[in-house]
Amino acid sequence: MTTSRTLRPFHFSWIVPSVAALFVAQACADRAGDCDANSLCSGGSNSAGSSSAGKGGSGAEAGANSGGSSSGKAGMTGTSGDGGNTSGGASTVGGAAAGEGGSEAGAGGTPVTPPCGGDCPVDKPVCEAATDTCVQCLMPSDCTTGAKTKCDTAANSCVECLASADCSDAKAAKCDKGACAKCTANDDCAHIAGKTVCDTKAGECVQCTGKDYGSCGMDNGTPLVCDSLKRTCTTSKEHDAVPCDSCVSDANCKAGELCVLERYSNKDVGYFCFWKQGDTGNGAPADCFTNGHPYAGTQANATSVDGVKADICSLRSSTCTAVGQFSSKNCKPAAVPDDSLCGFDSPNDGKCDQVGISINFRCSMTCLSDEDCPGVVKCKGFVCDI
Repeated sequence: MTTSRTLRPFHFSWIVPSVAALFVAQACADRAGDCDANSLCSGGSNSAGSSSAGKGGSGAEAGANSGGSSSGKAGMTGTSGDGGNTSGGASTVGGAAAGEGGSEAGAGGTPVTPPCGGDCPVDKPVCEAATDTCVQCLMPSDCTTGAKTKCDTAANSCVECLASADCSDAKAAKCDKGACAKCTANDDCAHIAGKTVCDTKAGECVQCTGKDYGSCGMDNGTPLVCDSLKRTCTTSKEHDAVPCDSCVSDANCKAGELCVLERYSNKDVGYFCFWKQGDTGNGAPADCFTNGHPYAGTQANATSVDGVKADICSLRSSTCTAVGQFSSKNCKPAAVPDDSLCGFDSPNDGKCDQVGISINFRCSMTCLSDEDCPGVVKCKGFVCDI
C-alpha cells in the first residue's frame, strides 16, 4: 500500500528578522566609531523586550530601541562646555520607535566672573581689569570730584597735583605727595606770576622779602629793596637810610644799622634805622651813651623787621619824628606857637621853641642831658636848645 504525504511550503518569515538583526548588530560592532560619532546605532545589544544603555554623547543621549517595545536607557550626561544639541540615535528595525533625543548641553560651560565682580565701591569706582582690582582712577577723566582732578597713574589714585605747576595758589604752591602745600624754596614759586620768591617763614609765594629782593630791580645801578612787612617791591634803595630815617627793611638802612620798630608811651611810632651798638667797623658807636648822641639810650636785644637781634642805640626821651622836625618845622604858622605841631606825642617828645631872639619858632625835641640832643646842641630846661 502506498502512503502519500502532503508537502508543506517552507516559510522563511521567522528567519529574515533574525538574520537582519544579526546583520545590524554585526555592522554596529564593526563600526563602533561611526556609532559614537553619528548615533546611528542603538546603545548596547538590544533584544526583544529589553534594552541596555547606549554610550553617552557629548550631550545627554537617549539609548535607542531595537526589536522591542522598551525604550533604551538615557545616555550619560555630557560635560559642561560642550555646546549644541545632541540627540540619541534612532532605530526602527522590527520594533517600536527609538527613544527621543538627549537634552541640551550646558550653555557656554562654567560662568566666568566679570572683572572686580562687576561692581566697585564709591571711593574706588574704577576697575583695573589686569589686576582685578578696584582703584580710584586709570586716567584723568576718572577724577571729577573736588580739587583732586589729577590721576596718579602709578598709584591709580586721584590727587590734587602731579607737579608744582598744577598748584596756582600762592599760599599753597608746592606739590607735595599729590597735594598743594606751602612753599619751601623759590623753585616752588617759579610758576606763580609776579610772586616768584618763597617766604619760607610763612610758606607763601610773594613778590620779595626783606632779605631776598633781587626781583625788585635797580635804580641807576642801586638795588631797590623790598618792604619786609608788605613783601612787595618799593622805590627805596639799598643802604640809603641813615639813623632815624624811616625804613622798610634792614637792607634799606646803611651798613651797621638795623630797621627797628620804635615805641613811645606804649605806642608804635614806626620803623626807623638805628645803630647796632659795637658794630664800629660799619660806623656804629662802641657805646651808645658816650659817643652815640642823640642816640644815648641802649635797647638791648632788639629785633629788627627782618628778625635780626642786636643791641641798638635808641633815643632816651624823644622820637625819630621829633628828630626829623628838629630846628626845621615852623610851629608858629599863626600868632601863637603850637606845641601840638611838634613830635609824635607832644609836648612829651617835641615842643615848639623860639629860635634865639627872633620871632621865629621851630620844633625842638625833649632831652634829659646834652647827650640826647643832636650834634653840639645843649639841653636847656629839658628841651634841646635850637
